[in-house]
Amino acid sequence: MRIIGISSGGGHLTELVTIARFLPTLSAVITETGAAERNTGSDISFMPIRDPHRSIFGFLRNLGQAFRYAQRHKPDVVISTGAGMTVPFFLLAKMAGAVCIYVETGARISTPSMTGRILYPFSSLFIVQSDGLRSFYPKAVVASIL
Repeated sequence: MRIIGISSGGGHLTELVTIARFLPTLSAVITETGAAERNTGSDISFMPIRDPHRSIFGFLRNLGQAFRYAQRHKPDVVISTGAGMTVPFFLLAKMAGAVCIYVETGARISTPSMTGRILYPFSSLFIVQSDGLRSFYPKAVVASIL
């Protein structure tokens, strides 16, 4: 089973790496270029992807990279902790038949993130870390990883 994690750097990546400790295998983590370069000595394989920073050209590069990663790695399961740069890969993997799990960041306790709102309808499993988000995501499972 090929499990791929995807997140932006910083706290999102920290949450994803925390989740990875509880998985039997994690094939790789896709994250923004700088974060991937900083984690080269880890047991986890990190692959860089462009963070579009709300640029249409950056988004197109991200989409191209996401397509290549999805084709090359053919994940069975994708786990994402956000943020927006993860959306293209998550959706491409979902269209290819992968089980897609989204974990809303622990920083969100009363209002949903934009990425969460986008990916909620496409998630096989949607996890929130606060009961305060259940009104926004009625089918979500509440489970704290922090």
